[in-house]
Amino acid sequence: MIRLGIHTIIMITFLGLSGCSAGSQTPYNLMGPTEGYQLSSKLDEISGLHYYADSTLIAIQDEKAVIYFLNNRNGEIMHTYSFGKKGDYEGITSYEGIIYVLKSNGDITKVDTTTRTKVVYELKNSKGFDFEGLCLDKDNERLLVACKVHGDKDKNGHIRIYGFDLNTMAYEKSPVYKISKKAISPLFKPSAIAIHPIGNIFILSSTAKMLVTLSPSGEILRKDALLKAIFNQPEGITFSDNGDLYISNEKKNKYPTLLKFSAK
Repeated sequence: MIRLGIHTIIMITFLGLSGCSAGSQTPYNLMGPTEGYQLSSKLDEISGLHYYADSTLIAIQDEKAVIYFLNNRNGEIMHTYSFGKKGDYEGITSYEGIIYVLKSNGDITKVDTTTRTKVVYELKNSKGFDFEGLCLDKDNERLLVACKVHGDKDKNGHIRIYGFDLNTMAYEKSPVYKISKKAISPLFKPSAIAIHPIGNIFILSSTAKMLVTLSPSGEILRKDALLKAIFNQPEGITFSDNGDLYISNEKKNKYPTLLKFSAK
């Protein structure tokens, strides 16, 4: 696997661009990835990322029902698992050895790779909705699902994060978080979501090239601009158990990448 010359990219970027931020101090240097890798062309459309186990990440791409198991030290595909037909898959996470995959229409597929079984939980009345982000909220035994576009156009002035209860295996009626775009950016549409080990929620936006940090109660703690030269199309985000941050980029005009940011 090709290791990227990330620091060279950063030095060039500094000549004409700069990031901006607000709020509390970030534990990461988003201007300088600790490590970066060019991913296989099989992951040109990588759309979801999750820290699965020690040294292993799992990823999904938005065209095939295939789970990719990646080596987090070099980004190489170790093996794959197919679980269905082609579709627009946008997020992936796991809980107690079970993998959950989000489809853009809100459907969630529960995949057990040991028994080789799956169950699909459909979102009713999903017309007009577009979802792009899935993560585990372990403390509340639910999944958090980020809504990119609401089915009701009049409600797209807010970012809504919904809960999917792992006990009832159904969506909660009201969003867990509702944040006005006026407080962030009118261009902000979630592309990925993850919870840091200390509990803060990180929401990534490819359209706004921004990373927003929320407290567990939903308070906006930070807004970090992301440099396009590094984050050409950020679509996946996850954390290791020790707090290292991983972000994946789709190909767009370059190639898919996996970036690691070690906690300060």
